[in-house]
Amino acid sequence: MPSFSVINGVRTAWSLIGPEDAPVVLLANGLAADSAMWDPQVEAFSRAYRLLRYDIRGHGGSDATPGDYSLALLSDDVVALLDALSIERVHLVGCSLGAMVGQFMGVHHPSRLLSLSLCATSSEAPRPVWEARVAAVRAQGVSPQVEATIDRWFTPAFRDSHLDTMDRMREMVLRTTQDGYAGCAAAIRDMTLSSIIPAIELPTLVVAGELDLSTPLPILERIADTIPGAVLMTVADTAHMPTIEQPEVCNRAIIDFLQSVDDGTVRDRAQRIRA
Repeated sequence: MPSFSVINGVRTAWSLIGPEDAPVVLLANGLAADSAMWDPQVEAFSRAYRLLRYDIRGHGGSDATPGDYSLALLSDDVVALLDALSIERVHLVGCSLGAMVGQFMGVHHPSRLLSLSLCATSSEAPRPVWEARVAAVRAQGVSPQVEATIDRWFTPAFRDSHLDTMDRMREMVLRTTQDGYAGCAAAIRDMTLSSIIPAIELPTLVVAGELDLSTPLPILERIADTIPGAVLMTVADTAHMPTIEQPEVCNRAIIDFLQSVDDGTVRDRAQRIRA
């Protein structure tokens, strides 16, 4: 069951499990998702790590505020959560929007991070597309976005063979508040990360879904090429949620990366991995 705290002025849902003396891994969800998207990671990650999950503002069990959000605001939410829990530094593992927050923190709050794992994300967004999305959600609500979201997140083969999972994903999208969806979509619309992420000096793993149409492989390749020493892993036969479509592959790769950071053996050079 989640806990709730007022974080940066907003009632926020979070949970913390795993060995108390282990390094902390923070999992940051994507737009229209929440901490439930990380269910396939919980058992594997919490064996070796203290696992912190939270719902981004306006998602899942976290309250929303009206108006446009920014990556600076969403990053401040993370810092405030870590402060409230007396956690100094974390390995941040983010997907999509959560990984955008991670990129921003890698530049502006590097002292709070041990490493970055950036899954299915971007550093720039086509502004007219996202402006239209913000306007549509503010006019019509979240429910018209459900089916298009599911189509973007998963390959057709996975959707057809995992009907129960798709039902849970639809429910997760619908838990997103109208203000939370629109506010976070505005943060994506306004992000300008490409020009600043060369300053990231943290060990970084970039995870790309081979068949992702939302953040296609060339976008993740550019991010990996831009962040000094970043490692790129491409996950075959997956779309925008590789951690759900291929959890065993992603879990193994991310945990191996985190452990290499913790034991000081992480390679300080770019690599390309296909899994």
